[in-house]
Amino acid sequence: MLFLIWELLLLLNSAAIGFAERVELFWDIGRLNISRDGYNTWDSICVNNAVPIPPVHVTQGDVLVLNVRNSLDVPTAVHAHGIYHNYTDYYDGAEMVTECGIPPGENFTYIIDTTTQAGDLWIHGHVHSQLTDGFRTPFIIHEKVKPTTYDKDEVLYFEDWNERTFEDMVAIDAKLKLANIPPLYRTMLINGVNANTSKSLHFEPRKRYRLRIMSLSTSSWIKFRMPGHTMHVISKDGVEAVPMEVDGLDLGPGQRVSIIVTAHDTAEFNYMYNVTLYANFIPLYPGLMPR
Repeated sequence: MLFLIWELLLLLNSAAIGFAERVELFWDIGRLNISRDGYNTWDSICVNNAVPIPPVHVTQGDVLVLNVRNSLDVPTAVHAHGIYHNYTDYYDGAEMVTECGIPPGENFTYIIDTTTQAGDLWIHGHVHSQLTDGFRTPFIIHEKVKPTTYDKDEVLYFEDWNERTFEDMVAIDAKLKLANIPPLYRTMLINGVNANTSKSLHFEPRKRYRLRIMSLSTSSWIKFRMPGHTMHVISKDGVEAVPMEVDGLDLGPGQRVSIIVTAHDTAEFNYMYNVTLYANFIPLYPGLMPR
């Protein structure tokens, strides 16, 4: 009898795995000399010699297989921010806390099961300042059953961006403080690029849109507004929420909110959304910040 039950459990488990997809990615982590903000050129962290790092999309129940090669000259590690990592905390990505880093020139494979989770997560480097230098991207686990009805799904993510690498900024700021000069300011990237070159959101009349608003910043906060439109929050940090109407969002580093927005009855007019990068410890430079 016990043998039959064990065979049945194996059969059910095999069937469940059969319905899941195996999403396999190959990431070669390196640096690329490029201007991402349209003003400053320096060695941004890249994947497969390109930036921005493409967002990762899977469906709940899929298994994400992330094959990582470290082409940096220092260790690296990958953190799937928001994943529970039940029984897999040994590669949660926090270097020298839950795992050793991936040495330069070496490979490591992360296997992430999404059976018990869905929503808006993100992936980033978890060694020193690699997140700040560009090692970050959205990680979206699409629900098998939508939490509410909507016609289209858009990801809108924001990053604070320095004038130089984080290590260079630290050295420069230390000298500026000694001379009582304000520190250098930060700019903002929208969906991985300068705000002036980011793509617009295209709304069709009367359509319902799910906007996944994500702050992938290091330490700055984000204010998000859509004047003339009503926003309804449906999830926060990858967890479904009781729908709530809001007139704006304030997001700290790493926070994510999904909202539903219904387009107006006509496409005759264009509307602007407003995003402000702010933090008490960053001085405001009129005309320069925020960009």
